[in-house]
Amino acid sequence: MQTQRREFASVAHTLLTNVRDLLDSPDAKTRVRAIHHLAAGVDTLERQVLLDAQSAGMTWAQIGEIYGVSRQAAHRRFSGETVVPSDFFDQLLEDLDEDLEVDPNLAKAAERVRRAKRA
Repeated sequence: MQTQRREFASVAHTLLTNVRDLLDSPDAKTRVRAIHHLAAGVDTLERQVLLDAQSAGMTWAQIGEIYGVSRQAAHRRFSGETVVPSDFFDQLLEDLDEDLEVDPNLAKAAERVRRAKRA
């Protein structure tokens, strides 16, 4: 865990160092390019830190509290990077088999996934 934190700090330091001089440029295009790279880098780092937090057991509610938003808003913003157990979808397919009141569209989707796995 300590190594991971050092890596996050190193990435942030490198990002800021690389952009600092460019932001002082007299050329407006260079400054815009620098701020774009800074924003993209911070976004990437943020997602890596959140993945690490989720792996450590942090919930969407806890993440949302830090960001000052609801757990749903935090999930919506960052859910493209959600960590799920490797057997999550297999378990979902089993659950769909057991529940007789499953939405027909979900049942059809589950059957397509099963067929694709067999192929």
